[in-house]
Amino acid sequence: MNSPLSITLSSPYLSLPEFAKVTGIPYETCRLMVKDGRLPIRSKARKMEKVLINMIALTKEADVQSR
Repeated sequence: MNSPLSITLSSPYLSLPEFAKVTGIPYETCRLMVKDGRLPIRSKARKMEKVLINMIALTKEADVQSR
């Protein structure tokens, strides 16, 4: 029987520079991953708003992939 998994996130969203720092993925690579849809982002109301990576969506994706 699998034991329940508990994950604590410091924030549901991370800025792109912070995400790059936390994951160790180069910033430019992260930008490309957002552009081609590999990283989920929070919807933006305006084009020039800061890109925020949706950590909840990434966690859910990882959970589905681990099954």
